[in-house]
Amino acid sequence: MELHKQYGPIIRISPWELHIADPDFYDTLYAGYSASRRSEKDPYYTRFVGLDLCVFSTVQHELHRMRRAALNPYFSMASVTRLQPVIQERLNVMLRRMNEFKSTSQVLNLSYMFSALGNDVVMIYSFARCDYKLETPDFDPSSRDAALVGLNSIHVMKHIPWAYDVMKALPDSLVQWLQPALASFLELRRTARAQIEKIIDGENEEWRGRNHPTIFHAILDSKLPFHEKTVERLTEEAQVLVMAGTLTTASMLELMSFWLLKQPDTLQKLKNELRAVMPSASDIGKVPLATLEGLPYLTAVIKEGLRLGYGVSTRLQRIDPDKPVVFTDKTTGKEWVIPPKTSVGMTSVQLHHDEENFPDSRKFIPERWLGKEGKKLDKYLVSFCKGSRSCVGINLAYGELYLTMACIWRVWGSRDATLNDDVGVLSLFETDIRDVEIEADSFIPTPQKGSRGIRVKAYKA
Repeated sequence: MELHKQYGPIIRISPWELHIADPDFYDTLYAGYSASRRSEKDPYYTRFVGLDLCVFSTVQHELHRMRRAALNPYFSMASVTRLQPVIQERLNVMLRRMNEFKSTSQVLNLSYMFSALGNDVVMIYSFARCDYKLETPDFDPSSRDAALVGLNSIHVMKHIPWAYDVMKALPDSLVQWLQPALASFLELRRTARAQIEKIIDGENEEWRGRNHPTIFHAILDSKLPFHEKTVERLTEEAQVLVMAGTLTTASMLELMSFWLLKQPDTLQKLKNELRAVMPSASDIGKVPLATLEGLPYLTAVIKEGLRLGYGVSTRLQRIDPDKPVVFTDKTTGKEWVIPPKTSVGMTSVQLHHDEENFPDSRKFIPERWLGKEGKKLDKYLVSFCKGSRSCVGINLAYGELYLTMACIWRVWGSRDATLNDDVGVLSLFETDIRDVEIEADSFIPTPQKGSRGIRVKAYKA
């Protein structure tokens, strides 16, 4: 970001990579399948977690399109709507667990709780089973911690991607001795593989009779070529889905919860709006997802959370293997012709802090998304990326965000933002802005080193 201030909206950041800072160029670089040009990835930036066979890491345009097409139906808006009872059942458990903290002096770690929720949901959707992390006393952060370990190693693994292959070939006990942190990340892979093998062997029958599609049962029954249904490839796909489902939505919920508790006026506005569609606390879980999506202030809070949460914080590169890409500097009018096969990237963190589009960009201001002016900002919200390689789980993420935010904040408040039938109030505990603000890029935004997450104390209303 500092380099762009000095050298302008297009810079060379390595011998083979360009970076662009113009928000209006985003839709050009991250083109959809309907565009006339192809959109491929730079393999140098996809090998960092040793998952070369998944949709995320697929380099070639046509192969990506085929693999993505097999997943799309299970992440459509209609599929997520059918999944609402599953998410709600997990939310009911979460609310019950939150109530347990009122009668104790225990600290409630919202970061652990939200990652447990995400993990349970994505596991059920993927395999028709979960580890019921929400029911464990400490919300079992092992999957969260293991995923973070893998992502925190990306800047090293970009240069030595073969290290994962070596570690995977070694006995578990030796990996645990050599690199305990990495061992937990590789354990995620083994768990995912075991689930895929059970499905293939017909040992997982829990999916029968469910009212929602189950991703990997359906993929195995799809028209994908046989070589695309190998245990190895589907294991990698499963590991990425579980990691994303455990971390990304949870991080947005953490951030929004922090700001709502810091800004009681914002929280009170949200609670008043939620009461309009849920007059009684007993109405929780009975409101259709579509109704919640139509609430202007809840939507504004979620969009502002996504803006400050960034989604992926690292730069995302694209390559057009055949055609040049033209970029025009709006200030000088100078035109740059970028040759084919050139790696070009943009970064959500930079775009979301563009002061022209988002004045006071470091502040949490949901009101910026309201009305006609707010609608104009939608094109600059890129937390899920855009185009043919946008996040496949965007609808599921939005569904979880709407349902979770509505359930919690309809019945929980803060000391200065309450409704008369709230079940309790939350107060931040040894948590400050550095626990939510980005201080490092580990593919996803990382807060201050040593952060213990978003922690609160729960009290009776």
